[in-house]
Amino acid sequence: MLVKLDSNELWQYSLLHYPKVAALLLPLQDDYQLNINLLLLCGYAQSLGCAIDDLQLQQLLAQTKSWQDNLISPFRQLRRELKAQLNEQQYQQMLTMELALEKEQQWRLIASLPELPDHNPEAQANILSCLITTGVALEVLSEQTLATIFSIGGGPITH
Repeated sequence: MLVKLDSNELWQYSLLHYPKVAALLLPLQDDYQLNINLLLLCGYAQSLGCAIDDLQLQQLLAQTKSWQDNLISPFRQLRRELKAQLNEQQYQQMLTMELALEKEQQWRLIASLPELPDHNPEAQANILSCLITTGVALEVLSEQTLATIFSIGGGPITH
């Protein structure tokens, strides 16, 4: 059966799983420009048994590069630079805006994908393929780090 992934489900999936891996993914975002939203999309699709192939990953990366480079990354950098100068309310407002940008990027990612067949055994490689496609040096990651990152792709989503 073909499945059209849902951006609201992706957002809920992200809210559930991102806290489990944030400390591991943020350095990869900074060091390798890992697009965490793309990785979360890969985990979400993997949890549904929907494979995202290498060509689709390349296309998603290309489509989100401008959004990431021109909007999200500069805003994140500005938020980090201003952190010491902002009061808590101002800082939280910047975080809220950044989250809105991230949610929009997730919507754009989902909108760019066609319907995908479910129960596809190749879906098990989604997260690994995303890490490789984005240039993360897997050899510098411990087995425990990889296992933790891979764990977000397991099991169905509970509503």
